[in-house]
Amino acid sequence: MRGNGTNCVRIVPYSAVQFSSFNLYRRSTENWTGRNITSLERLILGGCAGITSVTFTYPLDIVRTRLSIQTASFASLAKHQGKPPGMWPTMVLMYKQEGGVRGLYRGIIPTIAGVAPYVGLNFMVYEAVRGYFTQPGEKDPVWYRKLAAGAISGAVAQTCTYPFDVLRRRFQIKSMNGMGFQYTSIWNAITTIVKEEGVRGLYKGIMPNLLKVAPSMASSWLSFEMTRDFLVALSPENDEPL
Repeated sequence: MRGNGTNCVRIVPYSAVQFSSFNLYRRSTENWTGRNITSLERLILGGCAGITSVTFTYPLDIVRTRLSIQTASFASLAKHQGKPPGMWPTMVLMYKQEGGVRGLYRGIIPTIAGVAPYVGLNFMVYEAVRGYFTQPGEKDPVWYRKLAAGAISGAVAQTCTYPFDVLRRRFQIKSMNGMGFQYTSIWNAITTIVKEEGVRGLYKGIMPNLLKVAPSMASSWLSFEMTRDFLVALSPENDEPL
């Protein structure tokens, strides 16, 4: 569970911004068009929500990645006296030594390139599978069908966009000592990985990620819907809550 506290600090605002911004974009689009959004529009608006959430929380993401790698190195732990560095000291150190705000946003372009289609696919596939799992006469599917819909949407989105996740992590750690990833651009990173590691290099580590993403997205979607329904029930006069 090392680094989970840092991950929680990141995921709370990330998820909050993502879901709220998607619903804000959805409502604005539906008010403008006078109809419910289509699957393609859900894909696009989900991508916009992903970009919004990444932009607000990216420094926390890059610090989390750095800490995960630093504390996972047995050699470093053997030499390190005392506790591993914390989140805020690491962020301050990066700010001072790696170019200020620019250093805290290193790798954001490949991150956005992966997050936008990932979140868009997640919203689109979840709604489609959720509708398929809804029985005739039901308003909503039962909780375990929502869990299944969330797991499927997360797995599909992760599989389709995983190479961008590899690029994101490579760019986030390329300035760390001992790391041999010195790419000059996204295209240079892709061609170098394929040349040195083959196409499989773009999908390195996908199985552990799928084992994490599927239950993570399942519980995330179920938690979101249950919390939303609870809050709506507290204020029934509000017919279209964000």
